[in-house]
Amino acid sequence: MSSTRVEDPRVLALDDPENVTALRKRTTLAERLWTGRSSTGKFWVAMAPALILYLVFTVYPMGQVVVASFTDARGFNRAWEFLGLDNFVRIFSGDPVLMEAVGNTAIYGFFKIVVQTVLAFLFAVLLHRQLRLGNIYRAIFFAPMVISPVAIVFVWSFMYDPTTGTFNTILRSLGLGGLAQDWLGNYDLALYSVILVDLWSGLGFNIVIFLAGLSTIPGEILEAAKVDGARGWKALRFITLPLMIPSIGLVLVLSINGALRAFDTVYLMTRGGPGNSTQLYMTQVFQEGMVNNNFGYASAMAVLVIIVLIAIAAVQNRLNNRIAAEEEGR
Repeated sequence: MSSTRVEDPRVLALDDPENVTALRKRTTLAERLWTGRSSTGKFWVAMAPALILYLVFTVYPMGQVVVASFTDARGFNRAWEFLGLDNFVRIFSGDPVLMEAVGNTAIYGFFKIVVQTVLAFLFAVLLHRQLRLGNIYRAIFFAPMVISPVAIVFVWSFMYDPTTGTFNTILRSLGLGGLAQDWLGNYDLALYSVILVDLWSGLGFNIVIFLAGLSTIPGEILEAAKVDGARGWKALRFITLPLMIPSIGLVLVLSINGALRAFDTVYLMTRGGPGNSTQLYMTQVFQEGMVNNNFGYASAMAVLVIIVLIAIAAVQNRLNNRIAAEEEGR
């Protein structure tokens, strides 16, 4: 039984020189379309999955927050009434609870931005020197960064326990039981107790940034400074600090960002209490939006934070560009 094969007219016979030439032209055209004129299209095709996720999970929710900030939104099950700038006027009209939260955030920010940055820089300078067991010290400082915030809160809450906690147990064993405190239940101490946890957990990350900056300083510059008599404090002030400005700027921006967005540690440890002693700006946003169901007002508060963070990022970017331009001009 014989079978007859029907040739597909779209298939070229490669034994024909003309067909080979046509195939080469077709391949060349496809390559040119992919690598040349449509390079922009390739970029967007590659970026499409990430871009879609970003639009759905970041841009769209942020847009919803901005829209809600001008309304009386109290959830998604009822119509929103447009209020204009009323929510923003309320924020700046002296809401007593919000003002207390802003004051607590300012204290929190001072320790987060100033104290933590100074401590991290000093520790980084010490660790940058060839200390014995230097790698072990680096690991100890960085360890909190790889620990879950929930685990950190659990451990520190146990240490702060007024009955069996580590701090009070040590004080009692030293005969200083009169100094034992309810660290998280005392109105005057609760905020500083939470701040200590944040300082401990965030110090290592800043140290790593400063160590990276110190490692970029050429050794020849430091050696030349020693020859000129600049040692110790003088070398730190006139040589190291000016060269560390980009790293310091980065740490300050990240610290300001962290202070304005501080939420998880405070909420898990105290939920803003006792009273409002540990209520921060973002915990108050959560309180208004999720507990009081005042989503419009909470959205207006969140929009202000977004504006501040964008402004800080813009200033930091401008400073970086100026520093880069000055370095190129040298």
